[in-house]
Parts: sequence; structure tokens; C-alpha cells
Amino acid sequence: MSASDWARLLDAPQSIQSLYEEEPDLNQCDLFHVLADERGDSITLGFKTAHTPVRIRPEWEGKAYNSFTFYLAFARVEQLTVQGWAAPACKTVSIRRVPDEKLSVAITSDKTSLLFRARSVVLSAARVGLVSSSV
Repeated sequence: MSASDWARLLDAPQSIQSLYEEEPDLNQCDLFHVLADERGDSITLGFKTAHTPVRIRPEWEGKAYNSFTFYLAFARVEQLTVQGWAAPACKTVSIRRVPDEKLSVAITSDKTSLLFRARSVVLSAARVGLVSSSV
């Protein structure tokens, strides 16, 4: 499975596949948001990438943009393990289906790891934006 095959694991893969020919590689995206919902059993991951969609939503028409921000919401999370805590500049993101039909999620870097299992994942939000580039 390639790094972009994560989209096939979404409850509604067309939510991202309708925007891209090839979905963003999560290893190349900026992971800027991790929210573990203390009221329930969900984890939301927020990613940002310069790999913008090739097809846009009607509400984005006429808007200048050079970045794409999206959130993946995992439900019925269990077996959460966190080691270290730092914003990983170089990370590996793995989302795969395991034999018990659950999703196994691993985000690892040199001194940090976030591991969990989940029953499902959805694209909970997506937007384009204009980000200034650093010189």
C-alpha cells in the first residue's frame, strides 16, 4: 500500500478523491493539530499541505490559494499510546486496516510516537487557504 492509499480507508473515500487524482502523502504534510476528545473516544488529526486539489469545491471558486488544510476524525479510538511530545518535523504516518477490521494508526518520529486503533475515519473538514512563503 502506498503512502497515499490512506484515502481508501475513509468511510467516504470520495470526500478526498473528488478533489485529487492522487491524494496528499501524509508523510509530506504538516501535522499541526492533534485533538484527543476527552468527552468521547475520538482523535482528530489536522494536516496542511502545499499539494492543492486539482478539482475544487464550488465555495472555493475565485479564491486565491496555495495550501490545503484537512482534518481526519477517527472514531471509537482505543489503545492510545503517546511517547514523547514534540512537533515532528520529519515523521512517518501509517494508517492501515488490521485483521480485526480496525484501523491501526502510527505517527512516529525520532523521539515521538502516537499510536492508536480506531473503528473508522472520516474527512471532517477541508479548506484551501493562502499562506505566505518564507524567504
